[in-house]
Amino acid sequence: MQQLPLRNEVPEPLTWDLTTIFASDQDWEQALNHVKALGQGLMPLQGTLSESPEALAQGITQILAAFRELERVYVYASLKSDQDTADAHYQSYAAKAESLAATISSQAAFMEPEILAIDPAVLNDWLKNPLLVPFAHFITSMISKRDHILSANEEALLSAASDALNASRSTFNVLNNSDIEFGFVEDEDGQAVQLSNGLYGQLIRSTNRAVRQEAFESLYATYGALKNTFATTLAGEIKRHNFLASAHHYDSAQLAALDQNHIPESVYSTLVEQVNAHLPLLHRYVALRKRLLQVDDLHMYDMYTPLTGKPALSYTYEEAQATGKEALSVLGPDYLSHVEEIFDNRYIDVVENKGKRSGAYSGGAYDTNPFILLNWHDSVDELYTLVHETGHSVHSWYTRHNQPYVYGDYPILLPKLRRPQMRTC
Repeated sequence: MQQLPLRNEVPEPLTWDLTTIFASDQDWEQALNHVKALGQGLMPLQGTLSESPEALAQGITQILAAFRELERVYVYASLKSDQDTADAHYQSYAAKAESLAATISSQAAFMEPEILAIDPAVLNDWLKNPLLVPFAHFITSMISKRDHILSANEEALLSAASDALNASRSTFNVLNNSDIEFGFVEDEDGQAVQLSNGLYGQLIRSTNRAVRQEAFESLYATYGALKNTFATTLAGEIKRHNFLASAHHYDSAQLAALDQNHIPESVYSTLVEQVNAHLPLLHRYVALRKRLLQVDDLHMYDMYTPLTGKPALSYTYEEAQATGKEALSVLGPDYLSHVEEIFDNRYIDVVENKGKRSGAYSGGAYDTNPFILLNWHDSVDELYTLVHETGHSVHSWYTRHNQPYVYGDYPILLPKLRRPQMRTC
């Protein structure tokens, strides 16, 4: 029987090297205490930001410096936790980092209300000061959300509650990646293999209908047995979004989410309308797939297998790296040098192991390498994922090496007010 390897069984070259963030756990713990002290040092700034442009620039600089140090602490704990969500030691680190993030956010919550309390004409004049010019976009983006920023005490209270409000999301993460246990199914060679989210993505593309059907039914039977628990975590997350939207005077959670990137609601509604308007094209495709596969009933487990009836393309990790570099070479030698840097220096956690967070992402902070989490299984889709996440990571490298910290993060669509982010996905 084939089972997922334990974390300590994964070859070191296929794991990310987090010692580039902190050389040891002891260094992380020292940094944690240092950030706590930085947060406490923010409190004397309250009430001073409106005294002068110099005081405002100094205050913003000190607040952002605390968040910058927090990001390294948070990212290390988060990545360590994601590599094995069953590891209680790093789960405790992640919990401490979440709690510290809530505390720092609460201690700095006075910043936005104080800036918005400055007379607009005075603030506009201050923005011409050389000390504040670097923060001009940061401040004007803040001003655009004036109607949704609360008093300092209210913002501090909501920030302090963020750790508790994230409980449903945290519960889902542990349940989905650590506690849930999938059964064994047969692969195309008739070998018994333990199902996982990563392996499921491979088996559901099998040209053997019995293989993909068993994988589908086994996976969803396991989730189905926990459907009430998962429904509860989802309900908790929805309530969190609705509560925070209401607290910040948005008419809906949808509007609150879109406003984070200054996206008009019409953009979202237009996308939905156009998808619905073109559903007949999807229906035609589904009918074509049913005919080509020659099945009486088309099921969800028939939606991903190749229409040709031939096995999907397969790439080993090494082959995918070579193909990815060849494809990305058109972007020029400088871009390719950063791709190779990511591939060759253990920025990527490659293979799936027991307890590892499912899916894939590009993560990191302003002062860390752009790390990538994968759950590798040989397939063309994994090649696409590798190139996709590498694109995010190279984007992050360029941003962090060409922008100051205050603008060292980027949104999906439009420029936004930079709020401290611990992961880019």
